[in-house]
Amino acid sequence: MTTDELERDLKTLAEPQPDDERLRLAIRATLAEELHLQPGSRRRTRLALGSAAVMAATGVAAIVALIGTGGSGGPASANAAILTHVVRAISPPANLIVHVEETGTLEDGTQVGAEWWQETNPPHAIRLIKGPAGREVEGAADGTISSQYDAATNTIYQQPDSKSPTLIDPIESVRAALANGTAQIDGTVTIDGLSLYKIELPDGVVGYFDQSDYRPVYIDNPQRGGSVVRTRVTTYEELPITPRNEQLLSIAAQHSDARVAAGAPPAPTKPK
Repeated sequence: MTTDELERDLKTLAEPQPDDERLRLAIRATLAEELHLQPGSRRRTRLALGSAAVMAATGVAAIVALIGTGGSGGPASANAAILTHVVRAISPPANLIVHVEETGTLEDGTQVGAEWWQETNPPHAIRLIKGPAGREVEGAADGTISSQYDAATNTIYQQPDSKSPTLIDPIESVRAALANGTAQIDGTVTIDGLSLYKIELPDGVVGYFDQSDYRPVYIDNPQRGGSVVRTRVTTYEELPITPRNEQLLSIAAQHSDARVAAGAPPAPTKPK
C-alpha cells in the first residue's frame, strides 16, 4: 500500500456516511424509550451507551490525528503513521531476546556481517559477532563480566566489567532520528522484488522497511569516499527468555570446550 492509498482510505473512513442521520435518530428513539424503564435499567443502558460513545469518539480522534485537517496535511500525517509503525517494529518489548543478523559487501568486494543476541531487560546482556568473513570477532557482556573469544587458540578471555552493555537495535541511528522527528519518508521502492518504504536520515543513512510488518530489510550507509555500502537485515526475531535461549547470550555456553583465561585478549600481531 502506498502513502497515497493509505491517505485515501483514511479519508474515506472519516467522510459522512448516508446512515449517519438514521443512526442519530435511532439513538434518540432508544434514549426516549429508556426514560420509561426502571432507574436501574436506565442507568445500565446509559453506561453502555456512554462506553460506545467513548469508543466512537476515540476512533474519530485517531482518524483525525492521522489525516490531519485536509489539504497538504494528509500525506504528511499518513507518513507520520508509517513512521510510528516502524518505531514500534524496531522497539522490542521487555522480557525478550532479540536476534539480529546483517550482511553486506564493502567496495573491495569483502563480505562483512554482524550478528547479535541481546536481552531487552537490564542489564541488556549481549553476545555479538561481527567483522569480515573469516575474521569475525566474538564478544559478550552481561553487566558483570565481559568476554571475548579467540578462535585461533580456542580461548575465552574474561575480565570484570560492571558497565551495562548498550542496548543495540538493528538501526539505532534510524530509531533515534524517528524519535526526534528528523527522519523522512521518501516514498516506496522495490528491491529484489520487495516493496519497501524508503526512510531517509539527516546523516545520509537510508533505511528500507517492509510494507507488511515494517521491519528493516536494507540499510544504506554512506562512506567517506562518497560510496554507499548496503547491508541486508537477514534475520530479525524476538525470542522468549528461556534457559535454552539464554545460552545464546553466553560465549562460554557456545564454546564449552574452550580454555578460559583471565584478562584482556592479547593485541593482534602486526604483519612485518
